[in-house]
Amino acid sequence: MHQVPPALRGARVIDPDQVCDAVAVLADGAAVERAAGVLDALGDPNRLAILLALRHAGDLCVSDLALAVGMSDSAVSHALRLLRAHGMVSAHRQGRLVRYRVTGELAGRLLEVVSDVVVGDVVLHADGAQDAERV
Repeated sequence: MHQVPPALRGARVIDPDQVCDAVAVLADGAAVERAAGVLDALGDPNRLAILLALRHAGDLCVSDLALAVGMSDSAVSHALRLLRAHGMVSAHRQGRLVRYRVTGELAGRLLEVVSDVVVGDVVLHADGAQDAERV
């Protein structure tokens, strides 16, 4: 059972158990900050488009991403720097290319929900390749 923090004792509280529960779920302030950063990053249509492209098309380099989302290479690079800072994408070198992929559990889970609404049942080339491999 949680206790009302000392700072709140003596304050007018209508539902002390609910206040206690609310304080308990907000106890990890750093986690709340990280989640807010992820949600903020997802709130920009260009960054969201980049993340959706990466999630569904697979690892892409900056120039291919720029073409896919209709942005300049420099704008995509800038967005990717921000997304990397929030732990939402990672980069890996493949020969001379640097490819990006979606990382982070929270980003992945949120993109699943957004994809259900935004992407729907789009048939992708990658899906066909996987089907052909199964045969």
